Amino acid sequence: MAFLRNISDRFWGYISPRKTQQRRDKPFKALPTPCKPVPKLNPRSMSPAARVNSWHLTTPSASAGAGERNHPLTPTSLERPYTDFEGDTLIDELIDGISDDEAFDANEETIVVDEDKYEAKDYDPETERRRRDKQGKELQAAGWSKDAIFLFQKLGMRGFEPLMPEAWAMDFVMMPPTLFTSNLDRAFIKPAHGNNFRATKALKTLLELGARVRDSIITKSLQRTPEELIRRGISAYNRWATTDGKVDASSNIPMLAIEAGHKDTPTSVLQENMLRKLGNTASRFRDTFRIRPSVERDEEGDENGSQSEDPPSEEEFSHELPTIYGVIVSHTVMGFVSYDTKAETPFLRTVAIFDYGQGDYDVWNSLAVAILVIHCRNKMMELKGALSEFSSAVESDPDA
Repeated sequence: MAFLRNISDRFWGYISPRKTQQRRDKPFKALPTPCKPVPKLNPRSMSPAARVNSWHLTTPSASAGAGERNHPLTPTSLERPYTDFEGDTLIDELIDGISDDEAFDANEETIVVDEDKYEAKDYDPETERRRRDKQGKELQAAGWSKDAIFLFQKLGMRGFEPLMPEAWAMDFVMMPPTLFTSNLDRAFIKPAHGNNFRATKALKTLLELGARVRDSIITKSLQRTPEELIRRGISAYNRWATTDGKVDASSNIPMLAIEAGHKDTPTSVLQENMLRKLGNTASRFRDTFRIRPSVERDEEGDENGSQSEDPPSEEEFSHELPTIYGVIVSHTVMGFVSYDTKAETPFLRTVAIFDYGQGDYDVWNSLAVAILVIHCRNKMMELKGALSEFSSAVESDPDA
């Protein structure tokens, strides 16, 4: 029993909480952990002026990351290399290449001013109307068609008259309120059969075109060149407009053509290509609306032994031939041209010249594109009925 008692005492002494351990002195003294110094915070003022003065502003360095290189800042107009080796601007070269003797430009009076000056500018509608009437007579005397005169004056009046529905004002807060109207009949840029969401989305994308064009100059991309971006932007907006008006090119004759080229491409080459495109379109309109002589009339002419060799006149067409349009793009510069399908000698007439390289004019340039595209869409909608009648007549006539 004594043996078992000794074992129990030793075991209890091993696990007993009252057991004390003998402190072992270390041969060296442990250094205390140093305390982290607490910096003294200088009391500062929380006023707006004091907080602004404490900002440290630095300019971006040239060694930016890959993400920043892909999205560079938009350069100003003075930083743009838009002159050729002789020092002539691309705008002058484009004007000299496609303009006629009596040149008019719907964009020559467009200027950009501060918002305060814009709102304070005195505008007399009656005086402007008389000036536009006088200008219309001058254009008509110069040989312009009525349709081209309407487009010319509509481009020149942007900024002076409403263009969009009032419901779009919240989507385009950067635009002056005078560009919006509650009267849908006065709104020119609007959907024909679609909804406002797709219309505003298409216009927003078009308004961003100028910034993307200038950014492509810095990135120097081989695919995303300035002229290619402008061509895509106009084509995308035209695709929305024709789809909205149910006059897509698959079943209708287009009234707008686009010809884009590098800044080193001669303007004469762009002009020849555009003249060929619009000439082919004009031939399609003439062939569509030409009145075919009946079989009885042909037999009567053969019996008399005489056939008319006079050139075709307007009476030989079932519908008035329309004026068609084109956009010539060279680098950041684009020119609107018109083509009279009734003219004996085909030629291009300059309507307006625009430059997406000027950042202050992005909104007005894009609005000009929208006006041109919407005008062509409206004309295609007017001609849709005549084209449908011609298609029905051809299908019902087996000898056509």
